[in-house]
Amino acid sequence: MTASEKRSTSTPRRSKVLLWIGSAALALAMVSCGVNAGDSGSSKKKIRDPTKGPDLRKMNGQVSAWPGYGEKPETNTPEVKAWVKEVDWSKVPKLPIRKVKHSGDPPLCPDHVKDSDCWWTCTGCHAPDDIIDCPDTKAWGLTYDDGPEPQITERLLKMLGEKNYTATMFVTGMKSSQAPYLLKEILSHGHHLASHSWSHSGMTTLTNEEIVAELKWTEKYIFDHTGYRVKYFRPPYGDIDNRVRAIARQLGYKIVIWTDGWDSQDWQLEEHTITEPQIVKLWKGELGDVTKRRRGVVTLEHDGDRQFVNVARTLLEMGIAKGMRPMDIPKCVHDPIGYREVPKPANTTLVVPKKEAPKKVVAAKPAVPAPVAVAKKEPPPAPAPEPAVVEEPKEEAIEPEPVKDQGVNAAGSRFTVGSLVTACTLGALAIGLAM
Repeated sequence: MTASEKRSTSTPRRSKVLLWIGSAALALAMVSCGVNAGDSGSSKKKIRDPTKGPDLRKMNGQVSAWPGYGEKPETNTPEVKAWVKEVDWSKVPKLPIRKVKHSGDPPLCPDHVKDSDCWWTCTGCHAPDDIIDCPDTKAWGLTYDDGPEPQITERLLKMLGEKNYTATMFVTGMKSSQAPYLLKEILSHGHHLASHSWSHSGMTTLTNEEIVAELKWTEKYIFDHTGYRVKYFRPPYGDIDNRVRAIARQLGYKIVIWTDGWDSQDWQLEEHTITEPQIVKLWKGELGDVTKRRRGVVTLEHDGDRQFVNVARTLLEMGIAKGMRPMDIPKCVHDPIGYREVPKPANTTLVVPKKEAPKKVVAAKPAVPAPVAVAKKEPPPAPAPEPAVVEEPKEEAIEPEPVKDQGVNAAGSRFTVGSLVTACTLGALAIGLAM
């Protein structure tokens, strides 16, 4: 065999070997990156949308969906049926369901109403335990209904924060379901949450089961999203009689209406039936008699419109100038908690270890003098405390950094940039020689 023939037969073999080495090197680099034909997408972690919270329905064992916006909650769901059983119906008076022209509106007042009905809407009657004012002179129960409303509620909270006063926000379930983050925002500013029903329907126009559904769905929504179980309830339009009271009381609620004459009438701004100067004039008239009152007042204002916030600022300043002391309803009635249930500290299990760590260091301090005294004779023990205090935090802070600088493949193994470049270079060189 000639030399040229030997070269011609050995070249394919060498090329095959080089190709095999190059392919192996490139494959190793790809595996190190976690990239191959099968898992190029699976190695990427899915990031949860921060604007969407967890599915609290599944977490809390809820079977039914939340009631819809602007809709009265259904009464044939498992949840409502269970809530209805909580009421002793023998203690609920059998009063008529009031008539209404349009669903969601306040009821129509008939020509005659029994005094025993104590129907506030049509007779102005209130029960002895209805909260209609504050017991202390010049105390001002500051309340805002119909929220929360994105952008508007934030403006209201900012305005109250500037004045450093807290208020009770009577929120509806349907609006809360559209902006649950505002519930926590209200609480974070130190304000008080209370119920205003789910759909803002006249309560006396509803069946017994519908009243239960309105109250309990709103209560559940607020509780599931904040951990606070509300105690106070203001019926929409102030529409309440002894039937509604009996149901609400058994469900654990205290009824809040407002002081006669202290409805700001701001709700008429949306209907264009009143102007801001007219509201200010009415308010000025009420403030003229405030010094004659032995008890404080509970006012009615609203959340949900930019005009409401503008008027609220003016009325607040006018009241303060007359010596009134704005406060939320629990403070108004000297209730130290304001809720039937409050959340336990969510970070208890996380905070305790952090507090224990310093305790261990402090506990070790009494032992420090002994080594320090010995340190004068034996230098080595002196630096012993330093690693325990300084180096451990550094290790915690530095530990994630190598993970960022190094790569992690799908199997969890690390690789350095240098090793990756080397593997790729060898693979490319081997393939080039094979060519």
